[in-house]
This record gives sequence, C-alpha cells and structure tokens, in this order.
Amino acid sequence: MLVRQLGRRSRAALRCGTAAGDYGPLMAHAGVLEAVIAVAEEVRALPYQWPSPPDAASARAAGAGSYASKHALLAEELSALGLVSTPLLVTGPLLPAAFRDEPEFVSARHLLEVHELIVAHTPWSGPVHVDITWDPPLVEHGLPGEKWLGTHDTPIAVAVNGPGWSVPRDNLRPMKEALRARLYAAGERPIRDHALAAMSARFDAWRSEEANAAAS
Repeated sequence: MLVRQLGRRSRAALRCGTAAGDYGPLMAHAGVLEAVIAVAEEVRALPYQWPSPPDAASARAAGAGSYASKHALLAEELSALGLVSTPLLVTGPLLPAAFRDEPEFVSARHLLEVHELIVAHTPWSGPVHVDITWDPPLVEHGLPGEKWLGTHDTPIAVAVNGPGWSVPRDNLRPMKEALRARLYAAGERPIRDHALAAMSARFDAWRSEEANAAAS
C-alpha cells in the first residue's frame, strides 16, 4: 500500500506531459531524482521473503518479496516515473558468506544462484546497476546493499563470478530458467530451494531480534 501511494504521489508530481523515455522534461523537473530515490528506498525496505511469486503484483500485495518480485516492482514504479529499466541476470554463490560454514547449509555450499537485478537508464548518469534485494535489517547483518541515490551502481546482492546477461523483460522467466538448467545438475534444484527457505527463516529471526532490541 505504501509503495502504491508513493507511486501515485510521484506520478502526480511529474504529470507535466512527460512521456516514458523523453528525458528532457525529466531532467528539467526538480523533483524527479528525489522521486526516484524515494521509490527505490520504499521497495528496498520491503522484507526479502522466499518463496515468493516473481511478479510486481505479489510484492505489492504482500508488502514483501524475493529479489525477482522486488525488482519487478521497482521497475514498474520507475517506469511510472518515466525511467526505463532492463533486467540483468548474473551468477554468484547461492550462500552469503555468513552461512557458508554453517552445518545447516553445507549441502548448498557449492551451488550458484542466478540472481536478478535491474539496470536503470538514467538521463543524468547513464545506465546504473540497481539492486534492492536485501532490506535494511539484513544489510545491518552484513549482507551487501545500500540506499540507492539514483546516480551510482549499488552493491550486488551476490558475489558476481562471471558475465551478466541482459534479457528482455517479456522473456525474462524463460531465459532465467534456461540459465538455471545450465548451472544445476540433477537433484541440485531442491537443495537450492531448501537453502533459500532456511535463509529466509533466518532473516525473519534477524528482523525479530532487531525489533526486540529496538523495543527494549
């Protein structure tokens, strides 16, 4: 609901004949960068949750989402502000460094993850990587992330270990699954899914600890 309200306020502020991709009016409008930053931070604050459907509507409805649904929502909100973005697929270790030596995750230690972020096409800084996967409490625990100020590349949620692939949004899911098929041997996908569910549960515990500490 907060993201929807923010998006409506930002779109109203920019409703001055600007068409998506027409960057002259965007640059001329004093509030556009502020609106973009605010939308990105609102979506970043949504708790990371797995499993989650990969679409923007699910993240908006649940107020939480996976990296796929959070970036889909961010892309949708940026588009409503006139800012074009494209999906980017990268690979890196499935497990954050904090979990790699824990017995619970030993079976997934060798696995890679096909991670999804966006490239925002800004008129002021050109193309920039934007990754809002981890919400602030998780960043406080050492996961990579920061507030996007609209002008620079953010840290990427996984330790990228190879090339990236730019894919069209309307073919994103099939391309992502084809890339996963190249990476995972038989029987490894369930191990990956189990590890992600265990990580999500651990993240919930981190957030509860932070909330309890703040209340005490």
